[in-house]
Amino acid sequence: MRCVIDGLPLPTYRRRVSTPPHPLRKHAEIELDIERLALGGQGLAHHAGMVVFVDGALPGDRVRAHVTRRRERFAEAFTVERLAAGPGRVEPPCAHFAAGDCGGCRLQDLDYPLQLAAKEEQVRETLAHVGGFADPPVLPIAGSPDVFRYRNKMEFSFHPGADGEPLLGLHRRRRYDQVFPLTACWLCSPLVNQVVELTQRFAREHGWAAYHPARHTGLVRFLVVRHLPLTEQAMVNLVAARDEVPAVADWARAVAGLDPRVRGVVQNLNASRANIAIGEPGRERRLAGSPTVAERLHGLTFEISANAFLQTNSRQAEALYAATLEEAALTGHERVLDLYCGAGTITLLLARRAREVVGCEAVEDAVLAARVNAERNGIANARFVLGEARALLREWSEPWTPEVVVVDPPRAGLHARVVARVAGMRPERIVYVSCNPATLARDLQGFAAEGYALERVRPFDLFPHTPHVEAVARLTLRR
Repeated sequence: MRCVIDGLPLPTYRRRVSTPPHPLRKHAEIELDIERLALGGQGLAHHAGMVVFVDGALPGDRVRAHVTRRRERFAEAFTVERLAAGPGRVEPPCAHFAAGDCGGCRLQDLDYPLQLAAKEEQVRETLAHVGGFADPPVLPIAGSPDVFRYRNKMEFSFHPGADGEPLLGLHRRRRYDQVFPLTACWLCSPLVNQVVELTQRFAREHGWAAYHPARHTGLVRFLVVRHLPLTEQAMVNLVAARDEVPAVADWARAVAGLDPRVRGVVQNLNASRANIAIGEPGRERRLAGSPTVAERLHGLTFEISANAFLQTNSRQAEALYAATLEEAALTGHERVLDLYCGAGTITLLLARRAREVVGCEAVEDAVLAARVNAERNGIANARFVLGEARALLREWSEPWTPEVVVVDPPRAGLHARVVARVAGMRPERIVYVSCNPATLARDLQGFAAEGYALERVRPFDLFPHTPHVEAVARLTLRR
């Protein structure tokens, strides 16, 4: 019975029942048995009914871990001590990795076949849990032909040292605000390591002021080196905050004279606060040689500028592109739409087997490079349109609709409206090239809701010793 005063009921108070606190607390140190790898490369364990993601732990390890973060359904931790090693551990060749310095590689101490098995299973589980596919049609993963020395592009960061001296290297593990001076990286070619060593020495001798990303002080920001394995051409790009780098012309001559494979040296300016290793549009200066290099994929030559996108594992990229062409299943009569086409690599490969291909890209430099690549390779049935995919699809003015659509979006995947507008065109096939299993699963679920059936997903490992995995998925219109 409720009490009433002046005709208004009094509020009812319920006694709050306290629940016992969960035993897992932030900064606690606990012992864990690692069951498998999670999608981001951490070891996955359970403690007191809660999932714990553990950095620096591999399947089969027993570790003592320090909890750094606690949420309602999971916790994060890092390995303090390895009490027992799992069966898949191997000796890493990189001294930086062995010392725990480098954040580039996460899995260098895990046997490569086990890396592949873990990535394949992660794609399958993500499609099931995120995409809702009960029995996802995932094919066996394709491993990289090169396990080391496979990267054709590396980005190195400058950072002021304790005494203000310029450091040049890679970011420390779990610390994006710190850089360690690089001795040698096993993911890039020896030539790239030589360029880094020369630049480290030159920067110290000439007092280059390293940029501080938090304080926004200093001058030199990044050193970006491409060495393309299929043509053996290399390009070096120095990214600076201002055009005041001491003796930069002498540095460029020294780099260009290091090896005849170095075809060009450029300087890009980036005065923004965004900590990304690219230059601002129109602010590139050629210092030596050519401002572009070329890579050859599937018989086509692609011109690459300093800021252009190219898959960083050239040999495995050929396998990825071959799978894309197979899933497109072109007969020569189809019109194809290629969204997020970059510099036109996939677009031009499609054009050799299609009636007509339109490539869409939001980056102006990439569109210009794509048009140059089409002319260089004598391909006349490919056109390139500058614009953001959602706007271009909303204002689609072509007199035809595509029979096949290929999408190769960034890690964030497709906007929901892009999914709806692509599906609204009712192409017979959609080929999705993905670099993120989570957004791939989400977008495939969106296409399934629009009337498309997922036929198969083919995972590819383009980045050994890292948690990243690519995939090619094929969807067909349900009849």
